[in-house]
Amino acid sequence: SEAGSLAMVVLDHETIRSMVPGRFFRDHKGPINSLDFHPTDDVMVTVGDDDTIQMYRTSSGELVKTLYSKKYGCSCVTFTHASQAVLYASKVKQPSKDPKKDHALRYHSLYNNEYIRYFMGHTAQVVNVSMDAVTDEFLTASADGTVRLWDLRTPACNGVIRCATTPCVASDLQGLIFAAATDDGELKLYDARKYGQGPFIDFQVGSVDPGTGKRPRVTCAKFSPDGEGLLCVAGGTMYIIDAFKGDELMRINVGAETGGMGQGKDAAGATGNNLEACWTPDNKCLLSGGADSRVHVWSAVNGSKVATWGSRHAGIPSSVRWAPGMMLAASACTEGGCALWIPKAGGGQ
Repeated sequence: SEAGSLAMVVLDHETIRSMVPGRFFRDHKGPINSLDFHPTDDVMVTVGDDDTIQMYRTSSGELVKTLYSKKYGCSCVTFTHASQAVLYASKVKQPSKDPKKDHALRYHSLYNNEYIRYFMGHTAQVVNVSMDAVTDEFLTASADGTVRLWDLRTPACNGVIRCATTPCVASDLQGLIFAAATDDGELKLYDARKYGQGPFIDFQVGSVDPGTGKRPRVTCAKFSPDGEGLLCVAGGTMYIIDAFKGDELMRINVGAETGGMGQGKDAAGATGNNLEACWTPDNKCLLSGGADSRVHVWSAVNGSKVATWGSRHAGIPSSVRWAPGMMLAASACTEGGCALWIPKAGGGQ
């Protein structure tokens, strides 16, 4: 696409180093637990532990509307293919006697503020939602030890993958395959259209901890935009895996570089949110938050630090996302602040 080729040309290291907050929002009254950009429209959505959903127009940096999910809370927000509809998980503060209702997913029209559909099946907190890039299918991962497959058009679950730990899922942007982290340090790749046949490859992530005898649990997985690489965050380290062969290409110890990251209050505030990392649209860089309250950019080619963006969040930037095909990134933190980053006028520093 034209936007994609523009990003390929413009995203040099000098431009990335020049990024500054063009807008800073403080519309949440508590930690922001997730955010998403629509793949093609200029809208962004954030959801927080204050049970609010905030929708922004990214071209103007304006708050468009505030919606609420007071009874069941909201987390793991993702746009569907429509720019006025999102999917998100519950985040209940007071559990009821019906865990499936407590942990249902909600398909919410932002246009008329109505629920289109509920998806019930998980019995514990959903930690990860991944929308198929092409179809209406989506994946969810939950602390109940399952990955579930769904379709927006029907409330019934299409399939279940049982896991040995709290899993993590990711779909590629081509709609061909998905990854599921099903056990500590274990990742399996499935054909999105033939997942019933089981994984076509599985591989290990990270090194065995001498103390526990286990590999680290993958808490965030993202395919590169070109589908060739798979970014995994596990225990304070980012791993880049060859998405075809399963070989580890690189590891970047974000925790050591930024003063801690991963499971625990040192990295993600009192909420213990696991930090997220993401790719830039040209497949060449990775963004992550750090325990130093800053956003860091790393080279996905050689693992070197490209930039540490200057402005500091009040909390830990536990959600980071680059807008598809745009010179725009967002970071949201455990204190409720959200920054939209743009290149400084005139380019580099």
